[in-house]
Amino acid sequence: METIKNLGNIVAFTNVARFESFSLAAKEMGVSKSHLSKSVASLENELGQKLFQRSTRIVKLTAEGEKFYETCHEALKSVALAKENILNTSDTPQGLLRVTMAGVFAEEYIAPVAAKLAKLYPNLTIELSFNEKLVNLVKENFDLGIRFGKLEDSTLIARKIASRKEYICGSKEYFENHEIPKHPKELKLHQCVIGNNDLWMFRERSEQFSVKVKGNYKSNNGRALLKGALHGAGLARLPSVYVLDHLKNGELISVLDNYMLEEVPIWAIYPSKKNQSINVRVFIEEIIKNLEANYSF
Repeated sequence: METIKNLGNIVAFTNVARFESFSLAAKEMGVSKSHLSKSVASLENELGQKLFQRSTRIVKLTAEGEKFYETCHEALKSVALAKENILNTSDTPQGLLRVTMAGVFAEEYIAPVAAKLAKLYPNLTIELSFNEKLVNLVKENFDLGIRFGKLEDSTLIARKIASRKEYICGSKEYFENHEIPKHPKELKLHQCVIGNNDLWMFRERSEQFSVKVKGNYKSNNGRALLKGALHGAGLARLPSVYVLDHLKNGELISVLDNYMLEEVPIWAIYPSKKNQSINVRVFIEEIIKNLEANYSF
């Protein structure tokens, strides 16, 4: 039992070192900050060495802590790999599957798959983490990520699961009072519902160009931008997952389709060591089945 307790203290130590924060590490592990602090203190007492330099703002490893972390990190990686190998010998998903993603696409098309598999496989725990920031899958222990567009990390395995198309659209009410733009440059004459970027990119023949748009309705939330367009506040530029149903029922009208950029690929990515994971494999297969049955762009 003492060995198990010591292992728990080592896991606590490595998480604090990884996040450089007791608060973030405690949140990651689902324990209290005081519990984590006691675990690290117990480990330091056992070793007779101070492992962290603590201040009110930051937590840094000492020289001894750095050496100890390197050894512990590699040892825990070996333990995780051993666990992964055991799971991979099974033909039934089980254990923990951590997935990082963001946006309404993941809400509408990935979350339902997770719910279905959680119900189907009671020994499988699926953790969905929504984060607009791109996280390091290996460093933050994620099994799978959903990403859009060009991928930067060549060490990850990527599988294309769908594509995303953007539309510029406005409501019938808006176009009752404004001319339909025939060229992107005419957007300067329109009110636009603006997200994080007021430079909208277009393509004409083989050339790309930008148009700076203006408007008095702004938001960093896609659903809020959709509401703005539906209520006639201006033209919105949004992915199909937000607007397609409204385009089909006539609430929104799409413009400038011939000038829009190419479709953006949507990827399922995972670390190479997860390549044979039954959890990852089944999850991706179910995502693709769901998209083929329900997704259009």
